[in-house]
Amino acid sequence: MNRDIITRFIRLDFQYYVFLVLVFFIPFTKEYLPYIMFLWVLSGVLAIHKVNRRSFEYKILLLFPLFFFLIHVIGLIYSTNFRNGLFDLEVKLSILFIPVVSIFITEKVRVNSRLILKIFVFGNFIAGLICLSFALYKSILINEAGIYIFEPSIWPVGTQGLNFFQLVNHRYTYFSYSYLSILLHPTYFSVYLMFSLAILVYLIRSSKKRHVLYYALIIYFSIFIWLLGSRAGYITYLISFFSFILIIILKFKKYWLGIGAFVIGVSLALLVLTNSQIIKNIKETANIVENNQSLTKDSDIRLWLWKSGMEVFQEHPFFGVGTGDIDEFLKKKYQGYGLTDADLHNYNTHNQYIDVAIKLGVVGLIVFFSWMITTLIITIKKKQFLFFYFILILFINFFFETMLNSLAGIGFFAFFYTLLYSMYNSNTAKEA
Repeated sequence: MNRDIITRFIRLDFQYYVFLVLVFFIPFTKEYLPYIMFLWVLSGVLAIHKVNRRSFEYKILLLFPLFFFLIHVIGLIYSTNFRNGLFDLEVKLSILFIPVVSIFITEKVRVNSRLILKIFVFGNFIAGLICLSFALYKSILINEAGIYIFEPSIWPVGTQGLNFFQLVNHRYTYFSYSYLSILLHPTYFSVYLMFSLAILVYLIRSSKKRHVLYYALIIYFSIFIWLLGSRAGYITYLISFFSFILIIILKFKKYWLGIGAFVIGVSLALLVLTNSQIIKNIKETANIVENNQSLTKDSDIRLWLWKSGMEVFQEHPFFGVGTGDIDEFLKKKYQGYGLTDADLHNYNTHNQYIDVAIKLGVVGLIVFFSWMITTLIITIKKKQFLFFYFILILFINFFFETMLNSLAGIGFFAFFYTLLYSMYNSNTAKEA
């Protein structure tokens, strides 16, 4: 009897509880994420059973992860740094199991997919509160008179004339950028919050009730994205916002609502453009494109990383340098340009597309781009709102971060790719 109960739990319930634990802790920890991801893989393996292949539409979405992992394995063959290549494969191992977990996802997970999404939103809400509480704690000081005062500036001397808005835009306060995002990198946190916003809009659209809490959370997460000060986060927010306006106008024919949203979007864009670092980057990029201006020692380090990466790619365009040798080739470029910090700390290119191009050449880049674009096209065609915005958010952020080279990025990507694909193929969790 007990054995039957245990077997039933493993086959039907184990995966569901693994999903609940994993989705909540994604915003909190990288240290324990590999162990939870192992349970995620195990839950898919334990749930293996006979399935009807015809029940899975667009199997190409499950083949692309296999192709992507396979070309990295092939890239290892012509790498000289075999150990580094193996580590890269180890990090990307979750991608290999996307088809397994997607195909053998249990009915309990499918039926409760909305709850799983809500728990991710709740996890990000709690993570945000922790960050805000820490920032508030750091900002409460005791002055010479023994009175508690609120001083959000990290450097009170020299920033007396700046208001809170200006402090955030200059990243001079505990309520901005990495000073605020104490749990993970600000760009990654922005990605999680952007997807939380997409989930909230999805929940609002698929519910007949008016949920004030959902709207309040949308405002909360939007303000938090501004506080994080991630340029990639700002760009993602604006592109997602304006694409949503197009959906409102073209699909629902709500022109006045669309116009109102457009005005709000323009206002948000102007707000973003008050950020001095963003203005500096825009001007510098424009000069490089229009006037063929060279980078200087004061240029944003990310531009130097992209330049170095593109030069390596141009020198090895067809098949790249191999899965394991990217660091060595980049270090030579960094040393040549005198990028001491980049050389010392082994900076990556901060661009997933350039990273793939360097490792695997045009062949790898075509596979990766095809995967992303095909998924976007299919999700638009099938009106899968949440899946579309998930890929769109990542597609944009891949231009600014090598998210598939880190546990925080790969875990998030693999988990939600499988969940959203299963929702797409599920009759119980199908979007309206």
